[in-house]
Amino acid sequence: MSVRRKIMITLFSIVGALAFCATIVILTGIYYNSPTKGAPIEQYDNPKSALLVVDVQKDITNDSSPYDNIEGFVYNVNQAITHAEKNDMEIIYIKNECGNNPIIKLLSGGKFKEGTEGVEFDSNLLVLNDNIFIKNKGDSFSIKEFDEYLISNQVDTLYIVGADASACVYNTARGALNRDYVVSVIEDAIITVNDKTMSKMLKQYEKDGIEVTNMV
Repeated sequence: MSVRRKIMITLFSIVGALAFCATIVILTGIYYNSPTKGAPIEQYDNPKSALLVVDVQKDITNDSSPYDNIEGFVYNVNQAITHAEKNDMEIIYIKNECGNNPIIKLLSGGKFKEGTEGVEFDSNLLVLNDNIFIKNKGDSFSIKEFDEYLISNQVDTLYIVGADASACVYNTARGALNRDYVVSVIEDAIITVNDKTMSKMLKQYEKDGIEVTNMV
């Protein structure tokens, strides 16, 4: 076999391996960012509402965060929590942790690593109970225990706050719609990277049938 042929075979092998790896990363990203599907919820005799607090963690709110006005964001999330408590709503907290999947770790940019300080709730977040569920996928409904908790407590309406408006908040809202929940996102208690993305997402919420509301 000629040297040139060996070089060509090596190059093709490298390109093929890179293409395979890229495909795996893309498919994993699609899986991570896709809403789950589930059975429609029942018509409950005494339905409840719940406030869902998504990913208000130090990796989102620390000094290296790409988000603006973190202090105002956390304050508004706390206002929503206080309002929910006064109105006897279920209050549920979601944490994002990457687990051991190396591709998910890569896609998360090194954030949300299990066992690190970054996965803990923001120190200013108002945490009123132990209704805390840990996910490693964008949609909170990927957590079986969370799904079962809502059903066992006859929740049919969800109000969602947290991060990110274009990722986990959105995918969780879509997962809820796929199960026939009534879904509202509280605009002044969600966050994303810039105003342009937020404007785009608010339009997408309304298009998908996700109600957008405000606390004031």
